[in-house]
Amino acid sequence: MNIRNIKRVVVCTAIICLAGIAVGCGGKKSDVQTTESRVMDGDVSSPDDFSQIGLYIDINRNDSAVTDVKYRISGDIAIVSFRYNGVKVELRGSCKYKEYELAGIKDNSNGNMIVTDIQGCNATFYTLDPGRAGFWSDGQINYSLFIYVTATDDVMKNIVSDVVFENRYEQRADVKDQRVNESKAFAEKIIKVFNDRDMDSMVDMMDFPQELGGGQSVANKSELLALDKDELFTDILMKALNDKSAVDNMRMSEDGSEYIIGTNYKNVHFKLSGNGIFVITKINN
Repeated sequence: MNIRNIKRVVVCTAIICLAGIAVGCGGKKSDVQTTESRVMDGDVSSPDDFSQIGLYIDINRNDSAVTDVKYRISGDIAIVSFRYNGVKVELRGSCKYKEYELAGIKDNSNGNMIVTDIQGCNATFYTLDPGRAGFWSDGQINYSLFIYVTATDDVMKNIVSDVVFENRYEQRADVKDQRVNESKAFAEKIIKVFNDRDMDSMVDMMDFPQELGGGQSVANKSELLALDKDELFTDILMKALNDKSAVDNMRMSEDGSEYIIGTNYKNVHFKLSGNGIFVITKINN
């Protein structure tokens, strides 16, 4: 091998090594980003990070009395710590813990309590020794506010007026996974009921009233049962539902409110209703 060819081999080898290093760095960066977005025990940079455990809490930082605001996640508890006119305060939220367990303090109240309202939620304030604690819930997410000194009612109410909280339970990773599994199970149920042409089961799966893709208007169970099965369960719709990838290719509507199974033209729409039950909302037959 002459000198020129040796140089070519060396250059090519160097390029390959550099490419491998670059790919390795890219993979490492991706891992770091994933880890940072899923902090489950430690400081976080924003109250938006609390969405991963199903809630949003914050304090009004525009209030000049509020300083030293910090955000932290401890398992299933979101924590906003801050100072109000120099006094340490903690606001907490969780879907799994409540009251004193959530606040991380002992119940040493003296019996004095105030029942009030916080943005539509029933709340109770307790006088502690030392400290003041307030607890409230939206029925799914529980909240606590603890002041490290025995503050007056006015101070308690002023701090509460600066509190911001929001239920984001549906954004929890475990809830999302559960919804995916439940939606796939309902899609498979749709396929079976439609293949069996089982109108009796279908009526209990429908959200009334609705317009079918074939132009029929269905206002209630009786009108659905009165439909011609051949017009409802069309060959082209059944072909779309029985595609071997139909469930895997299930998708969300543009506004994210409904699931769609089938093709772009022949399909079945369904959603999770307010009472936690999946219902069919539209049949493009």
